Parts: sequence; structure tokens; C-alpha cells
Amino acid sequence: MKYILTLFLALAMVIPITAQNNDQKQDERTEGHKEEQKKFDPERYQRELEAFICREACLTKQEAQAFFPLYRQMQQKQRAIYMKKKVFDKAALCDNKAAEAVITAYDERELAIKKLQQQYHKQFIKVMPATKVLKFIHAEERFNRNMMRNFSKRPQQPQPPHHPNKK
Repeated sequence: MKYILTLFLALAMVIPITAQNNDQKQDERTEGHKEEQKKFDPERYQRELEAFICREACLTKQEAQAFFPLYRQMQQKQRAIYMKKKVFDKAALCDNKAAEAVITAYDERELAIKKLQQQYHKQFIKVMPATKVLKFIHAEERFNRNMMRNFSKRPQQPQPPHHPNKK
């Protein structure tokens, strides 16, 4: 009886160890693949966005050839405005004047982006019908919303449990 009990305990201790080793090996095999999934590929994003816009806005080849250079130009200018943003200062969380300056800079940046979009929308209307420009605007919003939704569905690193009573 002691022999069976000892054998059972030994097996009970060995099984979890081998399971951990298999989990570690699986993690090592899939680690490179997980890294690929986590990386943002701007070229792939641009290709998928343009294909989605072409499909959703029903752009002809000629319209797409006239539209996308303007669209890429607008995106570059938007990024330039966005990158000029004032660095968020943590002190602004405690200082009203600093917080007001950050809010003002944020609002100015958003207004500049909207004005830029307005200018380019007028140019887009010159190269394709306004109905297709409107379809483009909706398609771009849908694409970005879907991308964010898919991004949030990716498996994330497990977070340690939060204990509000512990300090």
C-alpha cells in the first residue's frame, strides 16, 4: 500500500513539471509568431485602408489614381500637425495654468487637423463626385474603428490582480 501511495505521489509531482516544460516549449515556438502579430506594419495598414476605401467608395481606377496621392499628402500633413503636439506635462494635473495651456494646445491641434481635412475634402471633390467623397469619409472612419476593435481583441499580457485594500 505504501508503495502504491509513494508511486502515486511521485507521479503527481512529475506530471505538473512536464506540463510546465511543454508550456515553455510551446511559448518558445510561438514567441516569434506572437511578436509578428503585435507589430504594427504601416505599409500593410495603408494597403488595406486603400483597398477598403476603393471597395466601399466604389472608386474607379482613374478616380483612385487621382485621389490617393492627395489623400496620402493629407495624411502626411495631419501626422505633422499631430506630432507637433505639446508634450503632456504631468505637472499639468496639479497646476491649473499648465493644464489650461495643454488644453489650449490640444484644441488648436484638433482645429488645425479639421481645417486641413476641410481643405483636402474640397480638393477631393474636384477629382471625384461628392457622393464618393462622402463614402470615402465613412469608409475611413469604419476602417479605423474596425482596426481598433481588432487591436483590442488581441491577447494581452495577463495583469496581476488589483487589490484595492492593499497598499
